[in-house]
Amino acid sequence: MNAEPRYNDTYYKFTQVESRIINLRAGTEINLKDVAPPLDWNQVFGNGNPVEIEIGCGKGRFLGKSAKQHPDINYVGVERAPKYVQRTKEHLLKQNVTRTLLVWSDASYFVNRYVARESVKTYHVYFPDPWPKKRQHKRRIFNNELFIKGLIRTLDSTVGCIQLATDIQECYSEICLRLNQFPSLVSVPFEAVRADRIRTCFEIKYLAEGRNIYRAAYRRRHLN
Repeated sequence: MNAEPRYNDTYYKFTQVESRIINLRAGTEINLKDVAPPLDWNQVFGNGNPVEIEIGCGKGRFLGKSAKQHPDINYVGVERAPKYVQRTKEHLLKQNVTRTLLVWSDASYFVNRYVARESVKTYHVYFPDPWPKKRQHKRRIFNNELFIKGLIRTLDSTVGCIQLATDIQECYSEICLRLNQFPSLVSVPFEAVRADRIRTCFEIKYLAEGRNIYRAAYRRRHLN
């Protein structure tokens, strides 16, 4: 059995058919296959503000509150599960947060094919699916080397940062071990890059249950 799935066009076949880019401000939904990559953020948002992307936006709480609190940042939410795409869309519209872009797609597929090099200030990856059964571990998002390389390639070379959180210590250790293998990433204190303390729905739930939350942050750096 392969250590990780073969991330190729066959693997992404469903994603390629169903992927959508949902522009709440323009009120449009376009299939990604009809969009020429890479996306031009200035054209999409109509400004040159920094871009931050949340991978796995769930019900949209973090995305909505972040967009309201930081109007000078362009936010993008990427979600693969259709039910959460719909929940996030409904939440953002209810909160009148229409300056965000919602993407229904596999995260690795979107990052590697539609995000331009060095065009993202921050990636937020909070409480990714742990795939708890041993035979499922290969599906964990940070076990996809292509995904990690895509994050690094698309991060801003001066301020680019990956911020992550999970309630599972084993997953946290595994993610850090993987990211530490990339010389172009350097671990930094989470508190140094996240001062707003906006919580996702999962974080609120897990804190109420008394679980520990494990957080990490990595900045991109240039190597000589």
